Amino acid sequence: MAPQLPPLDLHAHINPKTHPADLERLGAVVFAATRSMDEYESVRDRHDRVTIWGVGCHPGVPQAQEDFDADRFAPLLASTAFVSEIGLDRRSKVALAEQEEVLTSILSALQGTPRIASIHSTESAGRVLDALERTPIRGAVLHWWRGDEAQTRRAVELGCWFSINAANTRHPSDVALIPLGRVLTETDHPAGDRGSSAPRQPGAVTDVERALAEIYGIDVRAVRGQVWTNLAGLVGETNVEDLLPTAVQRMIAFTRTIGTSQ
Repeated sequence: MAPQLPPLDLHAHINPKTHPADLERLGAVVFAATRSMDEYESVRDRHDRVTIWGVGCHPGVPQAQEDFDADRFAPLLASTAFVSEIGLDRRSKVALAEQEEVLTSILSALQGTPRIASIHSTESAGRVLDALERTPIRGAVLHWWRGDEAQTRRAVELGCWFSINAANTRHPSDVALIPLGRVLTETDHPAGDRGSSAPRQPGAVTDVERALAEIYGIDVRAVRGQVWTNLAGLVGETNVEDLLPTAVQRMIAFTRTIGTSQ
């Protein structure tokens, strides 16, 4: 199955002005994280074939946090399968209490309208899990997760998924704590792939796939198939298939067919 499916990047930052054809030439399915509602509104009406744009409110971007408005967020949420980038960041200039207020509002919206939600948790893993425990959602993906062993076990118990980038794989014992059936690949371009081999670009997850193969003791070709199986599960959990580009819907359907036949 793996050679017939493209690389999957569940979290990358892309210039909204990038032409759709340039994104198709990446040869990957990419979930593009925006940092604010303004940024998402600039791409909302795009019809990319293999790129899924998320509506975000980055905890490290003061203007995005200040501009957040639940009434404005709701219709944006309805227009996409993906919410990213949201979460908490202890290093942010925005007070943590204010970040938590925004995150809780977004999680409340996601309870009624489930989406694939890529969640940032820099130096605040425990508080993110507290928020998810208070306001549980389907489809929570912990992006660039650096929680400790107890926090990882707690996240798994809460039903979280995990998107792993090249920076994560420098801590293989931490990654190994995550069940393979909850793992997805990401670049977090241009930050999480700084140590990756060329070309360093969205969708370039080959280094991550190789590292995951070594960590889990499986063939590297099986990693991509497992990641797509996991994405199919995540899409089913959140019921967002109809919001994905048609080409990606076909890939999900193919993944499910192969899984059923095995």
